[in-house]
Amino acid sequence: MNNAVDWKPVVEQCNGCENVVEEHCRIWIAPSAKWRMGNCPSATHMKVETKGGTVKVRVGQQKQKKK
Repeated sequence: MNNAVDWKPVVEQCNGCENVVEEHCRIWIAPSAKWRMGNCPSATHMKVETKGGTVKVRVGQQKQKKK
């Protein structure tokens, strides 16, 4: 790690991530800041869940009514 930068140690949520090298994250200087609003965007050990909703399927165009 570069000694000119004050690298913060990883937090408990980082355990199991492939980006952790010698108790420091190799991507983020302050890993705790990435976990404040939810999951870290670079976490390799977390599975990203997407909201599955119904998908509208368009079959074809509808004819317009004549007035």
